[in-house]
Amino acid sequence: MNERKRRIGENEAIFRSVNEQVDALNATLSTMTDTMTIVCECGTRSCTVQFRIRSEEYEKVRQDSTLFVIKPGHDHPEAEKVVVKADDYWIVRKDPGLPVEIARATDPNR
Repeated sequence: MNERKRRIGENEAIFRSVNEQVDALNATLSTMTDTMTIVCECGTRSCTVQFRIRSEEYEKVRQDSTLFVIKPGHDHPEAEKVVVKADDYWIVRKDPGLPVEIARATDPNR
């Protein structure tokens, strides 16, 4: 079970990193709009679902290392809890223990 939680966390970290780079690119190019397209930050490595989120909302999520933005239904209940359900995306918080440790250790903003 811990190995699965580790894989989920590592996969989510990869997608979070990609989305951080997209966010930074938007800011650098001064093309920031009120929304941005991101890749689902779920723990399934093969997931390539993209969706739009308000830039302001994404920035709020990024302030907490334990939060990830996913497509509805892409959650992994063994490692996280859904804390926000919007129409186009959900926000999940990593569970205490290994999931939180991986989320914090891989946060590019820390």
